[in-house]
This record gives sequence, C-alpha cells and structure tokens, in this order.
Amino acid sequence: MLIGSSIAVVLALAAFFITLVPLIGSLIFLVVGTVCALFVSPWAGLVFAVAYFAYIQIEAYVVTPRIMGRAVAVPGILVIVGAMVGATLFGLLGALVAIPITASVLIIIRQVVIPAQNAKTASPDG
Repeated sequence: MLIGSSIAVVLALAAFFITLVPLIGSLIFLVVGTVCALFVSPWAGLVFAVAYFAYIQIEAYVVTPRIMGRAVAVPGILVIVGAMVGATLFGLLGALVAIPITASVLIIIRQVVIPAQNAKTASPDG
C-alpha cells in the first residue's frame, strides 16, 4: 500500500501463502512482489526490493534463530549453520530437515555422550 499498488491486499495474501514454504518462500515472494511493484513504477520496485530484502535478512538471522532456539532448545548459531550445511549438502530437502537433525544430535550429545563421559571420569577421592 505504501508504494501505491492497487493490488496490495492480493499481494499480502499471496505473501502469506508463498512464505509458508520454508527458506525459499520469502525469496520467491521477493521476486513476485518486485515484479508487481515494477508495474507501479521503477522506484516502487526498487523500494519494495530493498525493504523486503532487509525484512528477509532480519527474519532469517534475528527472529527465526530466537524462535527456534526457544522452541527446540537449539542455540541460534546452530540453527543458522545447520540450515546452511543442510541446504549445501542436500538442497531444499536438507534445509527442511536440518533443524530437527541438529536438535536430535544436540539431544544425543546432552543425554548420552556427556553422561557417559561423566561416568568414565574418576573422582579425585577414589
């Protein structure tokens, strides 16, 4: 609405459904929204592209790691690194399953490996 688009409500609904696709939905809507904003004016397209790209970056590197860190108790840096490694190694499927796999590995380390190491450690008294 701020850039003067007459179909802002339709774009908002499209953004809602397209961005439900993890990791690539926001980028797909960046292209769709920018093309639609270009029909208003070239400046509107540029403003939309820059503003929405900034929003994507804040969402990806600030909001999502905090939410995932609280929801599955995975530190934010592991969320970002896990998603990047998963996407690099296995593409979209790897990116989608990276956070649950990261959480599973973290649980195994916390619940199995660390207690096993603690059990092997001799106390200074014994």
